[in-house]
Formats: sequence, C-alpha cells, structure tokens
Amino acid sequence: YSALIPLKVSLAQAINIAEQSTLHKLELAEILQISDLQEKQKRTNSRLNTETKVKEVKKIANAKLKSCAEILQEREEEHQRSISRLNDRITKLKLRCENKDEIIHSLTNSDRTNSPEST
Repeated sequence: YSALIPLKVSLAQAINIAEQSTLHKLELAEILQISDLQEKQKRTNSRLNTETKVKEVKKIANAKLKSCAEILQEREEEHQRSISRLNDRITKLKLRCENKDEIIHSLTNSDRTNSPEST
C-alpha cells in the first residue's frame, strides 16, 4: 500500500499538470480569440474611418463643383447681357448708317433739283 502512495501523488501531480495545461491552452485560445476580435475591430474602424474620409472629400468636392457651377452660371448670364448690349449697339449703329444714307440721298436729290442745270 505504501508503494501506491507515491504513485497516487505522481498521478495527482500529473492530473494537476494536465489540468493546468488545459487551462493554459484555454487561456491562450481565449487570448487569441480576443486578439482576433481586436484585429477585426481595428479593420472595421479603419474601413469606417476611410468611408468617413471619403464622404467628407465627396462633400467638399460637391461643394466646390456647386460653387464652380454657380460661377459658370453667373458668367453665362453676364455673357448673355454683354451679347444683348452689343446687339443693341449694332442695331443703333445700323440705324445711324441708314439715317446717314437717307440724309446723303436726300441731299443729293435736293442738290440735283436745286442745281442751275435744272432751271
């Protein structure tokens, strides 16, 4: 019976070591799982940060595009007003030319009727 005692102690120690080993493996597995979760969270956060930055850049780009479109619209309207003013000036100049032609024609005809040859 006394020979069994060291065997029981050795067996108890072996069981204890096996239990500790199993606990250690479980702890390592849990640490790995936590580490994986943290890595996934980092990737998710990184992706969300990237998406947020992309959205911000899109907002800025859209605002700049809108501003450019407004400026272009204003320039187009200004251009149309300039064209309208130029067309008005052209019309006035044409009328002046026509009036001058009529005056010249009228004077020429009056000179002919008042010339000494006609009397």
